[in-house]
Amino acid sequence: MKRENSLKPEGPWEVRRKISLPSLRHAADGLAVERAIGEMPGVLGVAANAERRRLVVRYNASRQNYRNILETAEKAGFPALDTWWSRFKRNWYRFTDENARDNAKAPPPACCSKPPK
Repeated sequence: MKRENSLKPEGPWEVRRKISLPSLRHAADGLAVERAIGEMPGVLGVAANAERRRLVVRYNASRQNYRNILETAEKAGFPALDTWWSRFKRNWYRFTDENARDNAKAPPPACCSKPPK
């Protein structure tokens, strides 16, 4: 649990996501999924908790997205929980990641009362 708390977002586009992985049963499984996801670009931290069967990921939403993280976990042999609530959260996370990526690419706002060029 202490490792999960150390993954708090610090930067403007950093997010922290909790993913339920029902097939995560042992500490060795946790290391395998941590290694697979930790190698992805934009991922800043990963912590697996085999007791709670949960994965906590901190990543830069302007460089990485939730869908890629779920796909990588599934390729490593750890599919995410598929309930109505997890699907709802998955869609919300995808929306917020896409929003963050669009905002990161946007031009800076107009200064003071000058209209934008």
